[in-house]
Amino acid sequence: MKKIILKTALITFGVTVILAIAVFGITSFCAPSAMMNFTASLGMESISGDYAYQEYERSGNLECLSRSFIIAAEKKDNRTANDRFTVLYGEDGSERREEFEAFCIAYKVENEPEGVQTNFREYLMGLAAGVKYRIAKTEEGKSAACDFAIEQTVAFTAGSPAAALTLEIVSAKDGETAFVYLGKIREQHYEESETYSRFIKFLEGTVDE
Repeated sequence: MKKIILKTALITFGVTVILAIAVFGITSFCAPSAMMNFTASLGMESISGDYAYQEYERSGNLECLSRSFIIAAEKKDNRTANDRFTVLYGEDGSERREEFEAFCIAYKVENEPEGVQTNFREYLMGLAAGVKYRIAKTEEGKSAACDFAIEQTVAFTAGSPAAALTLEIVSAKDGETAFVYLGKIREQHYEESETYSRFIKFLEGTVDE
């Protein structure tokens, strides 16, 4: 009798597991947006980012694409982040640039660092500049990342792409790139605000290390 009860319990458990896996698989395939939110609620951010990208591929939703890029960039999954930014910004040759610009204007940054005034476009470009710098294998690649950050910076504020890349270079203690970047920044003749001066000192300190 006990054997029958145990066998029945095991069969029931096995069926439950199989059904759970099946439901998980079906949901992942048919409703990646639901899985995106579910995995995010569990703290599984990288997986949530992958589901966000799947949802973008399914629906063309730029918010999901940007979310997938942001997560990959913040997790330092640089190759994945770079690939997703290429699609988001239209660097893949697609005619998305106008759609991207309109999307950024309509979107607001959540959880802004205290005291940092930025906009969503600056936020994305700052992340992208960091990604481009981290994947660069040569000084030419790092210089190109510097050029990108500067090209995307209208005013040197704490939330600007140029400031974001400054923090990347300083954190990496990359004196050679800091020297090159200093020259490029000074050529732009940004307003020498308190923020600008502070970030210049960060770079100068890194050059001298």
